[in-house]
Amino acid sequence: MAAIILCLIVSCDDNRDFFPTKKGKKINYKISFLDKENNLKEYRQSFIFLSKDKNLFPMLGNDGRVIFFEKNKNGLVIDKTKNIFESFITTDLKDVSSPEKKYLLKFPLKKNNTWENTEKTQLMMKIGYDRVFHTFLPFKMRNEIVDIDDTLNVDGKKIKNCIKVIGIGQTSYNPGPPLGNINIEIRVESWFAPNLGLIKYTREEKADSETMGKIFFDKVMELED
Repeated sequence: MAAIILCLIVSCDDNRDFFPTKKGKKINYKISFLDKENNLKEYRQSFIFLSKDKNLFPMLGNDGRVIFFEKNKNGLVIDKTKNIFESFITTDLKDVSSPEKKYLLKFPLKKNNTWENTEKTQLMMKIGYDRVFHTFLPFKMRNEIVDIDDTLNVDGKKIKNCIKVIGIGQTSYNPGPPLGNINIEIRVESWFAPNLGLIKYTREEKADSETMGKIFFDKVMELED
């Protein structure tokens, strides 16, 4: 769930910069996570931009992990060839494995542009009082740019001209009797602001079984005064 590269992402139609970054730049996020038991966890996440490494653009998180991004002719890619977990846009789970590469934004930055990524669920199954299992089920997430001129209210400030991306996915899981088949739906919404980058990210996962329930994750950039 995350700005992202040390160079500029420029749309094909204008000169708006959706990820202006430079070495030493620091960004902070406020994060809230609501688990299946409706317990709310709130914390902060920080990143600082490092020097470009060939065609990769690294960010150092406050948890000590480095996240690499790559810009190519097709868009902005989270590059996992270094076996790095992208805590930038997901929750703080430490052991989620993901595909090596996936697109965060895909060119052209135009409304209705779509692409697919392979993701994994983050819901947990709880059986009884002490049996808890992470799901980590692979599924296809269909992403679509639904707006290129959205306005977002952050801390009382209006952020205009945002790119909004919605990702939708679904999968199912059968743990065996007596539960049977469990269906899971996933919805992600991301906003990318000119001169700021990824400014807001939300993710909801819900299952049609009380053993899994639902989770909700929200990440919002802390704006400078």
